[in-house]
Amino acid sequence: MKIELLQPEPELEFGDSCRCQDMRFGIGHYGTFDFQDSSGPRTIKLGIVGTAATIDALTEWLITCKLEIPGKRDSKQPRLYPPFPGFTQTQSFHASLSWDERDLIPISLSDEACTGSFNEVVEKVVNIYVSEIDSLLERSKLDVVLCAPSLEHLKIVTRTLEPISRDAAAIVTTSEEVQPAGVRPSENADSAAASDDDGNDPQKETVWYEFHDLLKAKSLHLRTPLQHILPATYDESRAAEQKKLKNRDQQDEATRAWNLLTAIYYKAQGIPWRMTRDDADLRTCYVGVSFFRTLDTNRIYASSAQVFNRRGEGIIVRGRLAYEDTNKQIHLDEPGAYHLIEKAIEAFKGEHHHYPARVVIHKTSSFSNEELDGFKKFLKEKGIEFFDMVYLRQSFIRLFRADTDPPLRGTLWQLDERHAILYTRGSVPFYEAYPGKYPPRSLYMDCENAQRSVRELARECLALTKMNWNNTRFDGQLPITLRAAKQVGLILKYLEDADTSKLSQSYRFYM
Repeated sequence: MKIELLQPEPELEFGDSCRCQDMRFGIGHYGTFDFQDSSGPRTIKLGIVGTAATIDALTEWLITCKLEIPGKRDSKQPRLYPPFPGFTQTQSFHASLSWDERDLIPISLSDEACTGSFNEVVEKVVNIYVSEIDSLLERSKLDVVLCAPSLEHLKIVTRTLEPISRDAAAIVTTSEEVQPAGVRPSENADSAAASDDDGNDPQKETVWYEFHDLLKAKSLHLRTPLQHILPATYDESRAAEQKKLKNRDQQDEATRAWNLLTAIYYKAQGIPWRMTRDDADLRTCYVGVSFFRTLDTNRIYASSAQVFNRRGEGIIVRGRLAYEDTNKQIHLDEPGAYHLIEKAIEAFKGEHHHYPARVVIHKTSSFSNEELDGFKKFLKEKGIEFFDMVYLRQSFIRLFRADTDPPLRGTLWQLDERHAILYTRGSVPFYEAYPGKYPPRSLYMDCENAQRSVRELARECLALTKMNWNNTRFDGQLPITLRAAKQVGLILKYLEDADTSKLSQSYRFYM
């Protein structure tokens, strides 16, 4: 066994091929990766749906974001809280935002829309928003639609006492963990059991709809990505009230601007940054495989392959039914594994006009022999000789340092040649701080079915944690392959009977 620190921190590539380990400093100093590319977004046309009050407040704040926003006041970690440079065509993002008055759509909810069971109300409110967005896109060609519900609307469609977090429910490894977001066990188990003679399942669970996820699901056919924005993002006076609903700490204004404007830039088909690649590196396709349970909680689907290249361009494909083995691990059979990797790699080829030289598969449960046979069969047929299949899951093993700070990000504990514990979150020397609130969890890596060394795959995993365009600090735990799996599973579960071939496959629509 060996413990080491993977150094240096993986860098990202920005404008003029300049490199930096931090997203915000990279964009601030060198510009976005594609700012000199004629295909990059220069004027991003927005539409906004919300209430009259939220539209006014949001547009006013977006105008503020054209100028520099100072970093967090009195902070002892200036690298952790840098200023936002402003969203203009002359620096950093080299792009601007624009909107027409006719594309600002106020929404009001009738008494009828707010009447019914919780799920009925959520669906009615979502349908109202989607209908307005659909009408908006019929008359205007937009790059991104901002959805800005008021706190009053959010209170109507939010259950404040959720038994499990959305993240915890989105990605599963065993059947005991396969549970959709918003699942609440029966409040009266004895009563439920007593009704079993009537044909009711005593284990039946109630599924509460999630406004954000259902809105994204019902908007996938619109072919324009949405950006959901909470009121406290642009109006700090709503932070305390919003926390009662979402229980999220308020970020400083510059950080909020960095995160939101980077996400909008990416959704407008921009490339804020990409992973670095040496000339000797193989052209690699990264695939994340995970599972989710449908709304009726009875069937488990292969959520997809989430397919990414080093530019962060993501493609989502949906797989077949999975099954539960005797150890309650979720797996695909051989035809299902072949079908999933075939769809993933063919989608990659459709985007890039060639097959990758190397394929990396990240999976949230162990690889069964059937899965290995199915994956390898397809790769062999296409002449793809280089592949690495890595089983990743959260670990309960924790390391401790001599001082009070958590282990450094990049700490790798090699248990043997094929297994390791990796800290993707932890204290960051660049920030001179640990950018988290609670002790970080490590990742367990099982590389028994990989060709490259654990150390190489761990460094790659670290780099992939930075390919998240909703967060401009490199403190995420999961690589984008599996982080995307969470988001995709939360949305696809609402589409079990839909023809997903007609829906957008781009990750921009799911994040």
